[in-house]
Amino acid sequence: ANPEGPPTVMLWGPPGCGKSAIVKQVAQERKWGMIDIRLLLLNPVDLRGIPVPDRENNVAQWFPAGFLPRVEKHGEEGILFLDEINAAPPSVQAAAYQLTLDRKCGEYELPPGWRVIAAGNRTSDRGVVSKMPSPLANRMVHFEVEPSIEDWRGWAYTHHVHPQVISFLSYKADKLW
Repeated sequence: ANPEGPPTVMLWGPPGCGKSAIVKQVAQERKWGMIDIRLLLLNPVDLRGIPVPDRENNVAQWFPAGFLPRVEKHGEEGILFLDEINAAPPSVQAAAYQLTLDRKCGEYELPPGWRVIAAGNRTSDRGVVSKMPSPLANRMVHFEVEPSIEDWRGWAYTHHVHPQVISFLSYKADKLW
């Protein structure tokens, strides 16, 4: 566990079971910022930032990526959501090691009120996934998200889902996700 902030949470589950929606709903209910990053779309260097020469000191300074949370732009508290993390190539997953454990990447540091949550499909779901490297997996607290027709039905009623949709899925619960 990380002594400087909450541990990174990893949500596992089949495609379409609501992993992303759950994270988004938590952020909305708590009035937190949320940044959704798809590591699949990044190269390893994208998380670190861009090197810029500091000619006065004869060194390179790294400008952090603009999509990473900053208090002045994204708020005091929030969720950095690494969705579909295990769909990213292993080299990009490796670039996330420091961010998930130490809450920093290169010279960038995650604001204290921000949490890291990741999500991905299981290999048994036969989606596009790469095996998560052990050093990354060991840095997270893992939860399995399982669709439940009873839980979904309660949510559907409170969110005014059409009664015919609720009836159909109650009859064909295997179609829930």
